[in-house]
Order: sequence, then structure tokens, then C-alpha cells
Amino acid sequence: MKALRIIIIAFIVLTVSVFIILTTGKNPEILLFEKIENYGQNLLQLVLLLLALNLLSTLAGLPVFYFGMAYGFLLPLLPALLISWSASLLSVMATFFMVRFAFHEYFREKYGSRKMIRRVNQQIRNSGIWPVVFSRAIYIVPTNIINFSFPVSKISSGTYFFGTALGLIPEVFINVFAGYLIRHEIILLSSPERQLWKIIVIAGSLLLFTGLFIFLKKRQKRIREFKRFKDILPVED
Repeated sequence: MKALRIIIIAFIVLTVSVFIILTTGKNPEILLFEKIENYGQNLLQLVLLLLALNLLSTLAGLPVFYFGMAYGFLLPLLPALLISWSASLLSVMATFFMVRFAFHEYFREKYGSRKMIRRVNQQIRNSGIWPVVFSRAIYIVPTNIINFSFPVSKISSGTYFFGTALGLIPEVFINVFAGYLIRHEIILLSSPERQLWKIIVIAGSLLLFTGLFIFLKKRQKRIREFKRFKDILPVED
């Protein structure tokens, strides 16, 4: 296990170093779009390369939002959404298992008693998948904090998977749709409309998830009340 941790750390350091060297003095988004335009017409190879870069960047804790934009720029909207969502989910789960199985003991000893981890565990016990859903859906919590804190908590892999699958929807839509609009010359890379779309999608997602959360909570409460009522009913002979 120690050798595995050394290999992973070396890989992360190498990946981050390459990222810094390539993007020094440049905007990563603009650089990526320039490379896409110069790559040629081999769409399948380019998509596979983006999938690999998406995975490597997530594991290394690097920004990944512009990969979603690249999918939206390259592909029709629906396939771009599905591919970006699948790639993001796969990358996040790979990071989850990397932290949980390779670095779990280290992070537990170093951060396990921290207030944030205790709060995460408490929220998971009370609300199941919803802490994961909301932390990703609001799109303002740094992704790395989410990716590297939840694996240290007591959350199950199944709960984390389903919470992440739901919570990634707004983020994926924002990034892919921005790339789609850029491709069709509706907005530019630095356009203020991107921020407006981001606000609209975040607000709509919060309203949707909050409404669903309240509905499920009320339904759960009614089920508990029904069970208690059923328990106190007299038993007929």
C-alpha cells in the first residue's frame, strides 16, 4: 500500500507540473480550444483524449470544467451532455476509491477529528445522499474539497455514487451548454452571458432539489407516523 501511495503521489506531482508548464502565461480554456481547432477532423480520438484528460485532472485535483465545455463545443448537445456526465461521474468515483483505499488511514488520522468531517458524517446520517447532491449542485463549493473530503467520511460508495450522479447534473449542463453556445457563436469565452446562464441553472437546480428534498422528507415523516399509528391500533382477535 505504501508503494501504491508513492506511485499515486508521483503521478499527481507530474500531472500538476505538466499542467503548470503548459498553462504558464496562458488561459487554459483558450489554450484547450486552440488545440481542439488545430487537432484535425478525427473526432473520436479527440473525445477519447478529453476523457483521459478529464480523469487525470480529477485524480490530480486540477480544474476540469473546461472539458465539459469542450464536449459541448465538439458534439451535438445531447451526446455531449451524456458523455460529459458519464466522464465526470467516472472520474469522481475513481478519485473516491483512490482516497478511500490508498490514503484513507492517512487522511483519517490527519483530518478525521476535524469539525468538517464530523459535520459531514452527521449530515449523511440525517439526510442520506442529499449532502452530496447539494454540495455539488450549488456549484460554489470547490470541487476538490468535495472529492477529497467525502471519501474520508463514513459515507457508503453507493450513497456517494447516487448523490454524485444527481449533483453533477447542473455542473455538467452549465459547462456543456456554454461550450455549445460558444461553438454556435452565441457567447464568447469571456462573455457575461456565461455567468448569467450559470446563475439561472444553479438557482433552478437548487429550487428543484430543495423541493424534492422537502417532498421526500414529508413523505418519510408520514410513513413513520403511519407506522406508529399502526402499532398502537388494537389487535383484533
